Amino acid sequence: MLPYVFLGEWISPHLAWLKIGSYGVMMALGFLTAAWLLTRELKRRNIPPAHADTIILLGIVGGVLGSKLAYMITEAEEFHWGDLLSGAGLTWHGGLILAAALIIGWFYWKRLPLPVMLDAVAPMLASGYAFGRLGCQISGDGCYGLPCGPDAVDRVLCMAYPHGIVPTHDEVHPTPLYEAAVNFLLFALLWKLRTRIRNPGVLFALYLIGSGLSRFAIEFIRRPDGRPDRFWGLRDAHLVALGQVLLGVILGIWWGLRRVPALPEYGILAPAEVPAPGTRRKKHR
Repeated sequence: MLPYVFLGEWISPHLAWLKIGSYGVMMALGFLTAAWLLTRELKRRNIPPAHADTIILLGIVGGVLGSKLAYMITEAEEFHWGDLLSGAGLTWHGGLILAAALIIGWFYWKRLPLPVMLDAVAPMLASGYAFGRLGCQISGDGCYGLPCGPDAVDRVLCMAYPHGIVPTHDEVHPTPLYEAAVNFLLFALLWKLRTRIRNPGVLFALYLIGSGLSRFAIEFIRRPDGRPDRFWGLRDAHLVALGQVLLGVILGIWWGLRRVPALPEYGILAPAEVPAPGTRRKKHR
């Protein structure tokens, strides 16, 4: 494990306060990658690519602040405003909800087509989450799975985190790796389908379903770490993931049954014109 990629004390004792964590580096890499891909995607959809910077900024602010607030409200023993500045204590679904609210609100304010914009950001939501989970794995921040059993398959998959931020010498399921792998695959699928699905909004619905199902399944093998069970042995993350899947199914049906406009609209690409054999395209001056 590599909790920190740089410590100021390596240079001078006076810089002991300076620490660059591997989790933060992976988050930055995820946001930069998402910004680059989203700029390309917006340009392809005839939407001003400059919007990508604002979307990513809102995602950063909402994701970090929402994750921190959700942890402090639902999991922390005591609520202290000063804990907002600490590096520990982040809850996935809080960041998801607040970031989504900020971004969707901005879409409405700018009068951008909501289903089209959601389709544009869907693949990057999956890739960004995958990079974040790689950060959890590299830093060893404690979001591990349950201890492994005696089964041979478990012994192959599981590992210990003796040098993590939250160290453990027990062999546990590396749930951050599981989630990173699933979300990178989800990103690849959505990126491939983005040029094939004509109905705006359906791609985002597929993201909600795929992401929600994977999170719901992974949560069964994650350590509880004080997260309370609400009912039927389900935690908050289970319930949010189920709600995410249900919302994805509803939106997929709703947007999937809508009639696609015959003429291209703002952000909706028209089918490419194929010239007849023996003819040339006219150049517009």
